[in-house]
Amino acid sequence: MHSLLSRILFPFTMAASVGATYWLYDSKGYDPEIAAVIMTIAAGLWIWAWEFILPYRAHWNKSDGDLGTDAIHLTVSGLLTKFIKPLYIFLLIPAVGFLGSRFGSDELWPHHWNLVAQLALVLVLCEFGRYWFHRFAHSVPWLWNLHAVHHSPNRLYWLNAGRFHPLERFYLQIPELLPFILLNPSEPILMMYLVLNSAHGFYQHANIQTRIGPLNYVFSMSELHRWHHSKVIEQSDNNFGNILILWDLVFGTFYLPRDKEVGSIGLLNPDYPKNYIGQIIAPFQHRRDKPADYDERKEFYHAQVLAEK
Repeated sequence: MHSLLSRILFPFTMAASVGATYWLYDSKGYDPEIAAVIMTIAAGLWIWAWEFILPYRAHWNKSDGDLGTDAIHLTVSGLLTKFIKPLYIFLLIPAVGFLGSRFGSDELWPHHWNLVAQLALVLVLCEFGRYWFHRFAHSVPWLWNLHAVHHSPNRLYWLNAGRFHPLERFYLQIPELLPFILLNPSEPILMMYLVLNSAHGFYQHANIQTRIGPLNYVFSMSELHRWHHSKVIEQSDNNFGNILILWDLVFGTFYLPRDKEVGSIGLLNPDYPKNYIGQIIAPFQHRRDKPADYDERKEFYHAQVLAEK
């Protein structure tokens, strides 16, 4: 039974979350934003419950003093998402006006496609920019200082999905919002994308035993994303996809070793702050993500990580 659940729970959760959202909007007449909020909360609680029914690692269900911090991160991330879109719309008014005058406001998006095809298209477009923003965050030092906040947990559970520095959350919204602002998909597509993005993020970080086989070549799910949180840098510098793994496959950063489980996760520095204010300040403090003597003892720290269970 556990084996079967580990295979079907993810696709069922994603399909049910998006389908129920559209049902609330289309059949019950809910405002798209309200429908999205309701189903995002429902998906989060559903996924949280399964962490105790079908855990990947039992000790990851024990608090690491991170619940309050992650709750604040998730709240701040949600508020930023709400307020950033109007700002970007304002900044992109000239581009929207130019495209509208050249092509017409409704001609840039295939509104005649069925909703599933439209959702798939917007995912591919959003994921391309998000992939590169994420990949640069691992290679550009000042971007990594911000992104290290997301990599700081020593366990993975559903609430980690919202752990982002506010400055990183601000610029990560750019590739996700551009297709919606410039191409003007319909409200239901935005609504379904937001729910899928949230539900997938919760599940991607969830402490749930997951074996989705061929779907690992479509979705950037937890089997892949755990490697992205590995302390071993050669492992974590892979699997940059947010929802889809498509662009990792295209650009050679797909990583899923056979018959092997990820080891220790998090940052090399055991003293990285666990409280919210400390994590907001950390990117501006020199090398908080690694021990002070890391440059002189790289091989020692890599061997230490590989020895951890």
